[in-house]
Amino acid sequence: MLRVTEKLREELSVPFGRLYEGRGPELVKRIEEIRQAKLLATIGDLVSLFTFQAGFEPDIVVIDFKTERRELGDSFESDIMAFLRDYRIVRVENPQGHVTEELVRALREGISTGRTCVIVDGEEDMSALPLALLLPEGSVILYGIPSRGIAAYTVDEEGKVLISRMVEEMEEVGDDRVRDMLIGGEVNGAAD
Repeated sequence: MLRVTEKLREELSVPFGRLYEGRGPELVKRIEEIRQAKLLATIGDLVSLFTFQAGFEPDIVVIDFKTERRELGDSFESDIMAFLRDYRIVRVENPQGHVTEELVRALREGISTGRTCVIVDGEEDMSALPLALLLPEGSVILYGIPSRGIAAYTVDEEGKVLISRMVEEMEEVGDDRVRDMLIGGEVNGAAD
């Protein structure tokens, strides 16, 4: 797996994409990027719920049943799971500040099959990096910015170059293939 360095943590604290201030389904309806999205991915429980409530069905949903590291509870879980009835559900472990091979595999499979929800035990926020590299250009990633709103990031070539550099700077932990899966020979779904 890969781990975020302190230097990189500072870079990642600045939102990528356009920030829409506020919250709720009405905010999601105002996000212009969604309408032109090749594929739509949502990261975070409230962002995902608000996106469904606004009438959109993301191709990829990444949640952990928490907001700002606090459990959301059974009521929230039943609310969001009602929207996920027709989704393939994949559960993965991804420790805070890391990107695991298990997470990357689940995201890659979800992109190829569509309508996938990845439930993360650990931290789901880090899924933005692999999604930005694995999704085709023109796709949109929505994710929450605590106490501010929702960021909409449109995947493009320039962003892929920048995020590839960030992945290169991450610290390798253990012996696995995460970096190769993201920026090496396996990026476009090559054989495992």
